[in-house]
Amino acid sequence: MALKAGFGRLATMGEAFDILYSHLPDLGRQEVSISECLHRVLATDVVSKIDVPHFAKAAMDGYAVIASDTFGASDTASVVLRVSGSVMPGQVAKDGLTDGECIEIGTGAPLPAGSDAVVMVEYTEPAGDEVHIRKPVAPSENVVGVGSDVSAGSIVLTAGTLLEPRHLGVLAAVGLSSAKVVARPRVALFSTGPEIVEPGGDLLSGQIFDINSSTLRAALADDGCDVVDLGIVPDQPDVLEDAIRKGLDEADLVLLSGGSSLGGGDLVVETFEKIGKVLVHGVAVKPGKPLVLGEAAGGLMIGLPGYPMSALSDYYIFVQAFLHRAMGVSSGPRSASATLARKHPSTVGRYEFLPVRLEDQMAIPIVKGSSAISALAQADGFIEIDENTEVVEKGEAVIVRLF
Repeated sequence: MALKAGFGRLATMGEAFDILYSHLPDLGRQEVSISECLHRVLATDVVSKIDVPHFAKAAMDGYAVIASDTFGASDTASVVLRVSGSVMPGQVAKDGLTDGECIEIGTGAPLPAGSDAVVMVEYTEPAGDEVHIRKPVAPSENVVGVGSDVSAGSIVLTAGTLLEPRHLGVLAAVGLSSAKVVARPRVALFSTGPEIVEPGGDLLSGQIFDINSSTLRAALADDGCDVVDLGIVPDQPDVLEDAIRKGLDEADLVLLSGGSSLGGGDLVVETFEKIGKVLVHGVAVKPGKPLVLGEAAGGLMIGLPGYPMSALSDYYIFVQAFLHRAMGVSSGPRSASATLARKHPSTVGRYEFLPVRLEDQMAIPIVKGSSAISALAQADGFIEIDENTEVVEKGEAVIVRLF
């Protein structure tokens, strides 16, 4: 088959984002248990109905006291208090304190009635039913007060929070067993190309294993999506069309890799046009120029390049941003400051995403070409180089977007 004509005018990165964001699906909301909340996105603010903690408690092991009883205590002139009992976490002291008394207390135990401070055990010396206090404490010293962590009626997590393990602890702390989250996006995924075979199969001359399905499936799962896995679809017009229509029927987004460039066997653009409309063919980014965006009655279609690094790079740049916007994720990508380890020439007119490895706060460029999946495997993230930059100098401060 003959090669096709060039891409024509490449869309800018901004134009591609505008198109993506104009096709966001309405994902809906659902209530799920905390055990199912990891990597989900909160649909509403979470307001605490209780104070955390809801009782004053000891911040240290020691003795609960009336602070004024300890005034004047020192290493050379201790204050002697009578020990009237003990209280440990999960217990409540039977009796309160009166002047001259103290109660032995463990970290996290409720403060006995009448006490207002805790003397750390390091500054005490037991003597039968008495204890010598060798350091004074002020009221509230070594005490965790009611509502000091969270006050009742306060917002503890906001809508759009991408829930990580630490957030699930907050939900538990305020007594919630479930939360309202955005429904998972459903993404229909497949690879196409006559040269790709399933990993584990027999590899003939001229063939390669299907890398993109594995990387993209994992990336989608990591971003909280349900994947409709359509496997490997042959480069045959009718079969390709059937796969895309199936994806449009069953998912919020059709995502495929391969067949998006200008080779004679690259059928994605023609198939998108047959089913709906091509919105973009080619974006001024490096790597990942052969990106195809299309729309149909059933939703959005995205064709990624077949080269593994280009496909995964376009995923992190465009697809992840689209999914996060659809889910209402409020936080931006993780990043780190670094210094570029060596000079890097860039291509004027194309926005470049350069994979880098971080080492001792240095960003070391990894340049292996668009077909090399090992470049991303070795990278900790990438730096962005705008389309007007000819070269980034060694020693220049950069921001690394982390994977």
